[in-house]
Amino acid sequence: MIIQERLTRKTYFEYGVGKLEALCHAAGMTAKTPQILEMFQSLTSPWSNKTIENYPLWLSDIADDYTPFEFSVAFEGNQPELRILFEAQGNSPNLESYWQAGLQINQLLVDVFKVNLERFYAVEDIFYPKNSEAKFVLWHSVCLWAEREPKFKLYLNPQIQGKSQAGAVIKETLIRLGFTSAWSTLAEISAQRELGKDEFCYFSLDLSHGQDARVKIYLRHYDATPEYLEKVLSIARNYVPGDATEFCQAMVEEVHLFSAKPIISAFAFVTGDDVTPSSGTLHLPIAHYAPNDAIVRDRLHNYFTKHNLPLSSYNSIIEAFATRPLEEGSGIHQYTSLRRENQEQRITLYLAVEAHKVNPPQDAGATKIMKTPSPLEEIVLHYEHNSVTNHPFLQRLQEEQVNPPHLWILLANVQKGIVENFARRLASVIARIDDEKIRCILTKQLNDELGDGDFSRTHRKLFNKLMTAITTWQPTIITEATFAPGKELSQYMEEVYSDPNPYIGLGAAIIMEIRGKQFDICVGKEFRRTKVELSSCEWLTMHEELELGHADESLTLARLIPDSNEMIEAVQRGADSTNTALTNFLNGVYQLCLIS
Repeated sequence: MIIQERLTRKTYFEYGVGKLEALCHAAGMTAKTPQILEMFQSLTSPWSNKTIENYPLWLSDIADDYTPFEFSVAFEGNQPELRILFEAQGNSPNLESYWQAGLQINQLLVDVFKVNLERFYAVEDIFYPKNSEAKFVLWHSVCLWAEREPKFKLYLNPQIQGKSQAGAVIKETLIRLGFTSAWSTLAEISAQRELGKDEFCYFSLDLSHGQDARVKIYLRHYDATPEYLEKVLSIARNYVPGDATEFCQAMVEEVHLFSAKPIISAFAFVTGDDVTPSSGTLHLPIAHYAPNDAIVRDRLHNYFTKHNLPLSSYNSIIEAFATRPLEEGSGIHQYTSLRRENQEQRITLYLAVEAHKVNPPQDAGATKIMKTPSPLEEIVLHYEHNSVTNHPFLQRLQEEQVNPPHLWILLANVQKGIVENFARRLASVIARIDDEKIRCILTKQLNDELGDGDFSRTHRKLFNKLMTAITTWQPTIITEATFAPGKELSQYMEEVYSDPNPYIGLGAAIIMEIRGKQFDICVGKEFRRTKVELSSCEWLTMHEELELGHADESLTLARLIPDSNEMIEAVQRGADSTNTALTNFLNGVYQLCLIS
């Protein structure tokens, strides 16, 4: 991932308004442009006046690079629909602050645009933030047309009480809003496959007064096939057999299984019919399934031409929006979606503004979809889907008031168990791995760990700096037992990374990157609840970003491992035993902090 360099840093508004103005002109909304830009400023003030930093304090889930707003364009007929999705930014990087910021936007929409919030008030208490692991609480969007008044929508998080409660949240919400039969229809989808493969991820409300005001329920589908997506979408009234398969094949080459990033389906219900969704929409995260944006453009050209969609309109919009050559990055086209509207295809492009970073072009091999996941791909996907943050200690850490001494104990043991010798241990595995492609990926990770050749930037040095910054968090009483979990983990790490079979160490390295990403994001949220200066916590902010890329590389490594039972068994043994060691480590920290 490439962090964008700017000689003169812009504010979010300055950066966003340039993109939005270009879209307005390209979409034929020139006459409305001043009104739209004024609306954008009103909806995003005052936070949009902040200067864009390379790495934000709040990791907004709206875009892959955490930018807190996104533009999208829907193509249906000759007149595009332009939309803005945004997350109101709180004063502090925590869910309660962001909830309050979202409520302020609600009031602005009532006062200025006379929206209808009756249905939101009916379910507001259900979505009040109670799970600090949740990725968002409240988003808003506005739909814009050249000759129609704007319409507004808000998005709520079904996982706000925890992933395991998302179904119950959706059920209670639908009942309160009068869609008593809708739940049984949706429950059938979420229960068709093994637990965790299909999860409720968003709930939205149209903020209008008419009978056609929708509620929409979104599901995230892990490892879905086109055949399965056909089955999912078949419950909607607008379903046309074969649409999902054709769209998937047009957008992604050799598509058999969507494992890089899950596809999302969305189902809309309107008052008067709570049994059958009026529409179903397929949202495909195309940025994760194409080497670069130029290839996405070419695929869209073919699809638009085949279905007589307004290709010239798309060309005008993408040429106006893109401020870099399309082949030099992957991510402007963040999602593409398909739904039927009056029996005609309606394609929507979700365009990332790339305010924080530009993802480099991907290797074509990394975006190739396998027909069925290998045993090692399965284990990577398993640990991705079953986060370490579900451990009782990390759950308590997030649910209760921030506890600096507990954070200090946790990080002091991480330092002892992992950080002090991580580079040396990884280098040992690299030296003994006989596959050059695997060595290349691990060597890149080692180079990151060693500060790209700058000793002062090595991760061990930066971690020491972090520990110095939080010295005041150190508990009053420190004994040898305080560091027991870290010492035990260090002993295990020494054994597994130096095992005579280097593929056992490779399995450990794969799981360490996946768990590292999950752990860093969790701890980052805790740090942002404290008053510590993040400028002194560079290890954490840098790791939050690097681990995203390293964890993504775990799936690539799994696919490169030679297809032999001996190799597979060794990697799997190293991965599973490392995960057990990390669990035991957290058990030990839990004992120290909350039981002793």
